[in-house]
Amino acid sequence: KEHVQSSHRSNIVVSKMAARTFLVLLALALVALSAQAFAPMPTFGVKSSTALEACRVNAKKEKIKRNRENMRKFQTGGRRGQSRRKTLKKIASSSARAEEAEFIAKCFIATPPPDAEE
Repeated sequence: KEHVQSSHRSNIVVSKMAARTFLVLLALALVALSAQAFAPMPTFGVKSSTALEACRVNAKKEKIKRNRENMRKFQTGGRRGQSRRKTLKKIASSSARAEEAEFIAKCFIATPPPDAEE
């Protein structure tokens, strides 16, 4: 009778341990499922860092475009970086160039061509 009671007690202990491990496994499964439910899911496949880099490149291109537009919009007119002396020299040289071109043209008009017979 004593042997029957000890085996009965051991069966109870084993069944309690089995029930306990089953409950632990069930709890872990529920935690895993709930964690998966709240995890972010990718919308279209796996997103990579290249998509972010492309976005940064587009932002840089847009910024460059904005800067160019603003440079044109807020551009200061008139002479930029030219001194009065430089402008006077340019005017003088252009008038001298015009006189020289006129003189060369008169030279070719006054002299006959080399193969012409008189």
